Amino acid sequence: MAGIPRLSPRWRTVWVVVHVGTSVGLLGADAAVLTLDLAGATGRDPATVYPAAHLVGTVLLVPLALAALATGVLLGALTRWGLVRHWWVALKLVLTAAGAVLALVVLVPALAGAADAALAGPPPTAGERWALVRNSSAASAVLVTTLVLSVAKPFGRIRRRA
Repeated sequence: MAGIPRLSPRWRTVWVVVHVGTSVGLLGADAAVLTLDLAGATGRDPATVYPAAHLVGTVLLVPLALAALATGVLLGALTRWGLVRHWWVALKLVLTAAGAVLALVVLVPALAGAADAALAGPPPTAGERWALVRNSSAASAVLVTTLVLSVAKPFGRIRRRA
């Protein structure tokens, strides 16, 4: 497309490194939250587990999710891949945006509630603890899916109607 600026090879490399780094960090932060949630669901001290999970979610997971989304959009918009030229890029965009929104709206508030309950009592119920595990597991599955999409680049180009 004419008129859309493209990144130079040097800047493309810089932004790919930042994008991959934030995405890997996001996967690690989510794995940490999932590990803490599993520990809480299986009997570890809620007053230790849930404040730590909330801290990781707030300080690492959300900023990394937003950075991965922003750098992905930048790379899609300013490289040959485009944002909606290839199915794998479009799917990654949708999944990453949905994941960032769900982290902000569902996961971190649920972790805050669990942390508050664990510290003030009574601790979260078994159902609430397993719901956190379910939410963190779903986030991990989405992140692994985006990883697979990045490596496999399936489905080809999105066809334009004439």
